[in-house]
Amino acid sequence: MIVVHCLSQAPAPSAPLSRKVLAPKEAIPEGTIWIDMIEPTAEEDEKVQLFVGVAIATRADPDYAEPPEAHYAENGVRYLQASVISEPKDTPDITDVTFVIAPTALVTVRYHACESFDIYAQKLCRAQAAARSPDAIATGLINTVINRSARALNQVGVRLDAIASRVFHAKEKMEGRSQIYSDTLWDLGLEDEKISNLRESMVSIERLLLFLMADANGEGGKADKAQRAAREATKTALRDLQSLEEDASFKAQKVQFLLDATLGLINLAQNDIIKLFSVLAVIFMPPTVIASIYGMNFKVMPELEWTWGYPFALLLMVCAAVLPYVFFRWKKWL
Repeated sequence: MIVVHCLSQAPAPSAPLSRKVLAPKEAIPEGTIWIDMIEPTAEEDEKVQLFVGVAIATRADPDYAEPPEAHYAENGVRYLQASVISEPKDTPDITDVTFVIAPTALVTVRYHACESFDIYAQKLCRAQAAARSPDAIATGLINTVINRSARALNQVGVRLDAIASRVFHAKEKMEGRSQIYSDTLWDLGLEDEKISNLRESMVSIERLLLFLMADANGEGGKADKAQRAAREATKTALRDLQSLEEDASFKAQKVQFLLDATLGLINLAQNDIIKLFSVLAVIFMPPTVIASIYGMNFKVMPELEWTWGYPFALLLMVCAAVLPYVFFRWKKWL
C-alpha cells in the first residue's frame, strides 16, 4: 500500500515540480519540498523523519501520544493541527491533518482522503518557484481548503433555497403535504450537520492561521521575500475565512428559521384538521339532538301520530345540519 506522496523539484529553480507516489522501498528524491503522508506506516514515518531531520508524530509510532498543544514551535519547526473537510460526500466530514513546517520541506499527515490536497498538488506543479517555500506551500494548501469550504458552503445555500421554496409552496399541494414536511425536517437536519462540520473546520483553521500570523510577526525584519509573501497570503486567507464564518452563521440562522417555519406549518396543518373535525361535530350535533328527541319512547308524543311526522323529522334534521354549515361558510371557518 502506497501512502507517501511527494512533490520533488528539479535542479533548475524555474523547472516545474513533479508529483510522485513512492513505492514502499523507494527513497525520497532530493529537492522534495512537500511530503504528504496518508495513513503512514512505521517504516514510512522513519524514512520521512530521516529525510527531513525532525520528529514526525504519527499513529504508527509505538509511543504515539496526542501533543499537549494543537499548535507549537520547536527548534525552528512548527507543528500545526487542523480539522479539514473531507470530500466528496453529501455531508462533508472533517478529518484531522497535521502540518509540520520544517526549514526545508512541508510534511502533512492525514488518515482520510481530502480532495483539497489533490487539487492543490496539481496547482503547485504549475506554480512559480517563488511559491515553493514550505511556508508558501502550507499557506497555499490552507487557502485551497478554505476555497473548498466556501464551495461546500455555497452548495448548502443552494439547497436551503430549494428547501425554502419547497416548504413554502407545500400549502398548494394538499396531497403529499405531510411527506413534504417530513422530508424537509430530514433535509434540514442534514444541512445543519454540514454547517456544523464546516464551522468546526473553519474555527480550527482560523486558530492555525492566527498562530502562523503570530509566529511570522515574531520574526521581525528577518523574513525574506518568500516569507513576507506567505505572511500576506496568510492575512488574506484569514480575512476570507472570517467572511466565510459570518456566512456560515447566517446559513445556520436560516436553517433554524426554516425549521421553525416548517414546525409552524405542520402545526397549522394539524390545526386545520382539528378545526375540520370540530366543525363537523358541531354540524351534526343538532340533527343528532333531533333524532334523539324523536327516538325517545314516551307514550305521550303528539308527533308520533302525525302522518307527515317522519318526513318532518328528516327535514328538520337536514335544516339543522345545513344552517350551521352555511353559517360556517359565511364566516369562512371552512
